[in-house]
Amino acid sequence: MRKVVSGITTAGFTIISAALFIVISIVFFFLHVWVIKVAAGWAGFTVLDGNWVVLTAGLLAAASTIAAAVRR
Repeated sequence: MRKVVSGITTAGFTIISAALFIVISIVFFFLHVWVIKVAAGWAGFTVLDGNWVVLTAGLLAAASTIAAAVRR
């Protein structure tokens, strides 16, 4: 019986941590989009194509997530 409760608890924590990881990743993606738009404004780019902003933010978010996972 203890192993069953332990397994259910572990599965619950795994699901909660995965959901939290997804939410934090989305927040960081939006933060990257904002940083890119502000930096482009400072650099003098007045017209930004949204596709490039999203691509760059996605690359930054993926790179930071992978770097955090690989870090020892």
